[in-house]
Amino acid sequence: MIEGRKALRRLPALVILARHPDAGKVKTRLAASIGDAAAAALYRAFLFDLGRKLAAHPGWVLYWAVAPADSPLPLDIADGEKTFPQVGGDLGERMAGAIERVLAEGHPSAVLIGADVPHVSITTLEEAFRCVAAGAKLVLGPAEDGGYYLVGASSLPPVFCDIRWGTTGVLTETIAAARRAGIEPALVAPDYDIDDREDLERLKAEIQTRRIRDLQATEAELARQNVHSL
Repeated sequence: MIEGRKALRRLPALVILARHPDAGKVKTRLAASIGDAAAAALYRAFLFDLGRKLAAHPGWVLYWAVAPADSPLPLDIADGEKTFPQVGGDLGERMAGAIERVLAEGHPSAVLIGADVPHVSITTLEEAFRCVAAGAKLVLGPAEDGGYYLVGASSLPPVFCDIRWGTTGVLTETIAAARRAGIEPALVAPDYDIDDREDLERLKAEIQTRRIRDLQATEAELARQNVHSL
């Protein structure tokens, strides 16, 4: 058992920053157009799909950094041994805390994503880990809203302070902070977050055209909500 744990710690860590899927507490911008219950049900489906497709990958160990601290994720989504509470106030502190925690566990590197990119590509995640293994001190996945959906490193980069989180300048400010520290970030493929109704319609179209094929729970929930909205 001890040798097995040591072997796992030799692998990089993939961390999903997530919230417990409570109605009224998650995806509030999306909820403004589809309702609290529908948004929470979709968010729960996002978590389920992410766990199903990412936990079994042999190239990393999957962790969940969860908020609120006293609300563990449902067991059908996450292995309780691989979850820990988010710590810190703003998003930067919570991301830094999650990365610092898994690196302290002995993992050689970490990639962190949010739970609002259930469609994230396995290929992109693999590329992020390859960039870190090749020596990149910071890897970012640009988001179309001006932020980033992915961050990777082998040590805690000094880029999580004094960023105006939630603005369209997050990526630009983060890159500037990295360069001030002498770090040139590596960038992986851009993607989009599911934040509002427009983003959801885009995701729905990509599922319907089979551009995305690995979101069974999300697809089922979208179909259920479509039936109930008729």
